[in-house]
Amino acid sequence: MPIPFQFKISNSWSLEHASKITSKGGSIKTHQVFLEKGKTLEVSAAKPFKGDPSKYNPEELLMAALSSCHFMSYLYVCEQAGITILEYSDTVEGILNLQANGSGAFAKISLNPQVKIENQDQIQLAESLHEKAGNLCFIANSCAFKIEYNFFVEA
Repeated sequence: MPIPFQFKISNSWSLEHASKITSKGGSIKTHQVFLEKGKTLEVSAAKPFKGDPSKYNPEELLMAALSSCHFMSYLYVCEQAGITILEYSDTVEGILNLQANGSGAFAKISLNPQVKIENQDQIQLAESLHEKAGNLCFIANSCAFKIEYNFFVEA
């Protein structure tokens, strides 16, 4: 039986706040997202969609969530397998297809993790664990688009 966990955020926009932002050269699409424990993100549309490029945008936040979730799942499966990770970095690229009617969707997101592990004899195992991490990742399991993993592991 699944164990439910609930997460909450709130999103706030007002014409008054937007007017102040646009008077300073910002985008009317800029708004605030309030996370738990008082954390606030200033979010806008991506630059191609007339947003403020100095703010976070939903597309990048989705890619960041996917990359971060894969990293934490990978860390978990490596720990379970006795693999010590020394360094981990990821560069993420996404392809969003915009339709003529203005709707859009990601077609693919590519994760490109670069991993350095302690033991050279575990490289092949460490490579194979990216698939297991992808299968465990909550965010990846919630996505309808293709997720591509282009990993490199070294000791």
